Amino acid sequence: MGDALKHEVWVPGAQLMDSMRAVGYSLRTALADIVDNSLAARARAIEILFESGPTPYIAVLDDGEGMDARAAREAMQLAGRSSLSDRDSSDLGRFGLGLKTASLSQCRQLTVVSKQSSTLVGLEWDLDHIAQANEWSLNVLDLDEIEVVPGFARLAEQESGTLVVWRRLDRLLEAGGDSADHLDAAMVDARDHLSLVFHRFLSGDDAPRVALSVNEVSIDPVDPFLTKSRRTQASRKEDIAYQGAAIEVRAFTLPFINKMTRRERELAAVAGALRDSQGFYIYRGARLVIWGTWFRLMPKSESGKLTRVRVDIPNSLDHLWSLDIKKSSAVPPAAVRARLRELATTMAEPGRKAISFRGRKAAEEDAVIRPWELVLDRDSFRYGINRNHPMLGGFVDGLEPYQVAQFDAVLRVLEGTFPVQDLHNRMSNDQVSSQATEDLAELRAALQSMWASTAVRRETVEGFVERMVGHEPFDLLRGEQQSLISALQEQEAERATAR
Repeated sequence: MGDALKHEVWVPGAQLMDSMRAVGYSLRTALADIVDNSLAARARAIEILFESGPTPYIAVLDDGEGMDARAAREAMQLAGRSSLSDRDSSDLGRFGLGLKTASLSQCRQLTVVSKQSSTLVGLEWDLDHIAQANEWSLNVLDLDEIEVVPGFARLAEQESGTLVVWRRLDRLLEAGGDSADHLDAAMVDARDHLSLVFHRFLSGDDAPRVALSVNEVSIDPVDPFLTKSRRTQASRKEDIAYQGAAIEVRAFTLPFINKMTRRERELAAVAGALRDSQGFYIYRGARLVIWGTWFRLMPKSESGKLTRVRVDIPNSLDHLWSLDIKKSSAVPPAAVRARLRELATTMAEPGRKAISFRGRKAAEEDAVIRPWELVLDRDSFRYGINRNHPMLGGFVDGLEPYQVAQFDAVLRVLEGTFPVQDLHNRMSNDQVSSQATEDLAELRAALQSMWASTAVRRETVEGFVERMVGHEPFDLLRGEQQSLISALQEQEAERATAR
């Protein structure tokens, strides 16, 4: 390991170490920071290992480039490099604090073992040792100590890589006691977080493909844009030029909720509900930093809940985005905010239409006549039943005059008791409507029934079919006119024979 590192190494500024534990990391954000370091080291396989008991630990092992003794020492120093220094475009670090602050926010003993070619180096921060000795020092591990570090056997089989181990998990134990279930649940939450934050690495979407696992179980990517769904709409890419760098912006409109599969609904609810998950998704080096916010450029709304805007920022603009140590928050600079506001308004429009018209054209853009009408009063709105819809018109034609008045009274009661508030509450909670108005077989049967019940023929079969496909929900049968005409003509012939 070299003569310079055979003894304890004194680290300037180490007295600040204990205060770093209060930065505000959660287990999942702390693990994400360690994964960032692995990706910066060009790892292509990252394993997270943990043991609930009797001696709990969490370890992160990668197959990256590894570090020699000097690089490992620098990595264990506070602020090993300036946040303003030039870095590779794929480097996910910024302050040089992530390894220490993330790790010590969760444990009292941080061990790092790294391998580069045939060289091994092991270093350790032990807060209990520091407190007992009253000396701030970095422990250098010998080979015997390295070999008993959890996960080292796996590292030993690799050509290179780094192993980060957390022991004495006091923060987790304080929250959940000695319960193994608490650590298990926390790791499930962390796994879900990593599957979202690093989804572009896991899928190889504009990023090097990386395998990530927890206790040998692979983590699958969670794509918040549902890009594999043929119903998702993607806008063209827009570039915002800023201080010599390009910020890439692209909007995605998710399918209407009734068009999503159960799995797609689960993937889309990244912030708990679709309404809460709308907004900008900020990526830095293909790593998701912050999501589900409009940065107060526009309010979250029910009509915008299908809209998500992907924003890719280069790490050269970190300081302008007020990116914090945990990489869990960011604020766009004023000049960029102005352009994002313009783009957000335009890019959210397809999502608003999908919500307002369930993926169909707006009423003013087509000739479809609908069963329900939106009635705008001076200070409010309501929904009324369209009395001119052919399904009602054909039915009313067969009623006596007094029955027509009774039927109209029934319709008014139905209109007045339309459960608008309940519908809003259910849709806000992303509940899926099970209404079967789009069952094509049922629509065909209804059309045949309407033709059969027509008392007086005022039009031909061809005219009837052409008229009906201009009315909701029979507009879904457009393109089937000829087969519908043939079916009704056959039905008419059978009726004539029966007479």
